[in-house]
Amino acid sequence: MKRLFPERPAYKKERRTVGFPILAAFLVLFLCRLLGDKLPFHLPPLVLTLILEVLVFLLPFLLYVLIKKQPNSRALRLKMPRAAHLPLLLLSLVTLFSGCMLLSILCGGTGSLGNSFTSFEDAANPDPLLMLAAVGVLAILPAIVEELFFRGLLLAEYERRGLLRALILSSLLFAFIHFDLANLPVYLFSGFLLSLVLYATDSLIATVLLHALYNTLSLLGQRYLNALYEFTGNVQLFLFIMILAFLVSALFFCRMTAKIYQSRDRREVGEPRRCVPRNVQLYTLLDAIADPCLVLVLGISIAGFVLFS
Repeated sequence: MKRLFPERPAYKKERRTVGFPILAAFLVLFLCRLLGDKLPFHLPPLVLTLILEVLVFLLPFLLYVLIKKQPNSRALRLKMPRAAHLPLLLLSLVTLFSGCMLLSILCGGTGSLGNSFTSFEDAANPDPLLMLAAVGVLAILPAIVEELFFRGLLLAEYERRGLLRALILSSLLFAFIHFDLANLPVYLFSGFLLSLVLYATDSLIATVLLHALYNTLSLLGQRYLNALYEFTGNVQLFLFIMILAFLVSALFFCRMTAKIYQSRDRREVGEPRRCVPRNVQLYTLLDAIADPCLVLVLGISIAGFVLFS
């Protein structure tokens, strides 16, 4: 038991403040989803999504940064990816798309390929202007505000005591806020992969680009992939192609990220967050989970899974 649960080390207790914007985001989205059909007015889906993205993610992020005056741009990693990162981004896009497709199939369908609050199917429209607006609101805007909130704010705040809880909590919260229990593995996988891309490139803009490309592919191609999956007479071939694409891209993605970290270690460009002892990271993770705000978030998530799934 001592090996599984080491003795709690002595470390300075940190202030729990990042839980407040997380709780605000979950509560606002939960209430909007709960009261959506009971509102006295009706908004077009694109307008509703635009308002939700701003209220749920952008507003809590801006208020937290303005009040706390942190994290700064360096902690948020607001810099452009280098040209050498382009192959990594392409590999991660194939891994993300094929992996989410396979997980979605395992979860019972292919209807959860995107990360917006409205169905991408609803955005299909022959009008090029409406389609352009759909791409902006359903693909690009969510990529920006969700990455700022999850891979920007949450990772920057939680990684102060190590990367373990930053990776775990940001991925879990990213999955929980979709209130979709059936497709929870899809969102867990995508959140974790986006976090790995962030640490490999050290660029939040890289994850924004990856997230936006993924959303755009889902928006423009989902109905065709659904039709291929549901109506083709050769589903085995479809699955074989998806599995092959995932395995090959994931293999090269892992090798490339490993080389990046090995190169950093050889140059002695270490990250203090990676050097935090494991026993410290374990207990700071438990401390973060015990945050009353996160306990309330868990309760909201369970209620959302029951009501909206």
